[in-house]
Amino acid sequence: MKYALCLLAASFLQAASVEDTIKSNLEKFSVAAKAGDASVLNTLFSDELTYGHSSGKFETKAEAVAALVKTKPTYTHKDIKVRVYGKTATAHMHINVQPINVNVAVLQVWVRKGANWQMVSRHATRLNP
Repeated sequence: MKYALCLLAASFLQAASVEDTIKSNLEKFSVAAKAGDASVLNTLFSDELTYGHSSGKFETKAEAVAALVKTKPTYTHKDIKVRVYGKTATAHMHINVQPINVNVAVLQVWVRKGANWQMVSRHATRLNP
């Protein structure tokens, strides 16, 4: 019984740690996007990234990085919910995008690759004003 409780506690602590890591990556993403920092974006994004916009447009990693570097948007995240499934995590949140003042709901999929977590998929849905 003690062993099972220890495993449960370890699992909970690991999930909390992953949640903190994903939230930290979201902050790094926001800072890098606003600064147009391609180096950080390339680190956070997986080579297999599919980056979906609320307009229905989908971009590869290279296209997404180029667009973010060009536009340098400011993202404000709120209501972030992270769920962990082993080496995969989902992050659902609401985002306000400036300077275009668009509110979207976003679902991101993050995968652990080595010691790092990288975004492999993102999909956004525009919310009514």
